[in-house]
Amino acid sequence: MKSFNYKKILEKAWKKFCEYYDAEASKNSKSLDDEKKIKDSHWICWNESDLMLQLGRFFYKELEKNYSNSNIEMHFDKFLSKSNFGDYSFTKKLQKLKKSLGRSPKVDLIITPEDSIAPFLICGEAKYFHYSVEAVFWKSRRTAEGVIEKDLKTLSKIKELGIAENVVFIIFDDYYYLNKPEKFKKIKKLLYKHNKKIKILYHNSSAKLKI
Repeated sequence: MKSFNYKKILEKAWKKFCEYYDAEASKNSKSLDDEKKIKDSHWICWNESDLMLQLGRFFYKELEKNYSNSNIEMHFDKFLSKSNFGDYSFTKKLQKLKKSLGRSPKVDLIITPEDSIAPFLICGEAKYFHYSVEAVFWKSRRTAEGVIEKDLKTLSKIKELGIAENVVFIIFDDYYYLNKPEKFKKIKKLLYKHNKKIKILYHNSSAKLKI
């Protein structure tokens, strides 16, 4: 079997999903009669679970096309805890991860060979914005930048500890780009700042308006 370029496969899958989304969103928007309805309608993905499911659909297509016997699988929503990965080579690092973050993180994506206890090929976190996450909780304020920073910190620590060979942050913006352009600029600036250390897969729903 030829060398498995898992990062390239994931990037191809993301590109295919984005193309699929753009085509379907543009087509579906034609049934609506004003811009506000179009912006407020959510096609294909309703939440992050849907986003991961769609990415997985295209990932496995690319995997089968190029590496049919790879034994690589995608897993979603797993806590990085000793109870889940007690026999892996990085088990002792999980307590350090918990201590550093103040929690055992639940990651949105793991890509790994099924017969391996070595560090994962990829760990990923995902954000799907279809409404504003800005809110006040007690004396603190939650912001889009804040929830992104939390995920990026988690990924950075996972890679630093050697729990995964590579990390990826997946973000689909179905709200800020269309409704809050100033906030969108801040988000893009934040992503650009981290893109050298963490692979960023980004897309937005601008195709909804291209009808």
